[in-house]
Amino acid sequence: MKLRLFIAFRLPERVREELTRQQDWLKPRRERINWVAPEGMHLTLKFLGDTESVLAEDIARQLDRTCAAEAPLRMRLGEPGFFGPEHSPRVLWTGLEGERERLQRLARRIEHGLQQIGLPRSERRFKGHLTIGRVKQCRQDLAGEHLAAVPLPLEFALEELDLIESRLRREGPEYHVLSRHILESEQQEE
Repeated sequence: MKLRLFIAFRLPERVREELTRQQDWLKPRRERINWVAPEGMHLTLKFLGDTESVLAEDIARQLDRTCAAEAPLRMRLGEPGFFGPEHSPRVLWTGLEGERERLQRLARRIEHGLQQIGLPRSERRFKGHLTIGRVKQCRQDLAGEHLAAVPLPLEFALEELDLIESRLRREGPEYHVLSRHILESEQQEE
């Protein structure tokens, strides 16, 4: 049996509230956008896609090893952005500031660890961002208006990394945490 899996950080409630405020900035435009529900907001480090269920335990053990050697990451919300062309953006997101280099290193370590248990390397380069909406159809000035939204520079820690199963439903994705992994090292790499 296959499970649709990804690895992500849960976000603190105050961060999800700020991302929801950013969504509210654009909602009056009545564009066709699938907004990410607050309970579904997370920072994806690795999308695994359809994965044999028997590998979930191996993935969890690998994440335990990786996270045990990492200290929590100190981050803050950054500038808004989008994927796709400006005249027709596909994804609206908020960027991250703070310990971005450590976040990149952690993503690479996870990628390497997963390769050791036989999972393929991702073809996409990791770009830390927080998705707030997936655009179905919009008018031309949506990207500019999104970029004009000024997020509060909230500071927060990323401490718990989850292995999550995503079940696609008509109402939107349903997430189930399969395992939780704490970044518990006292040392921080410089």
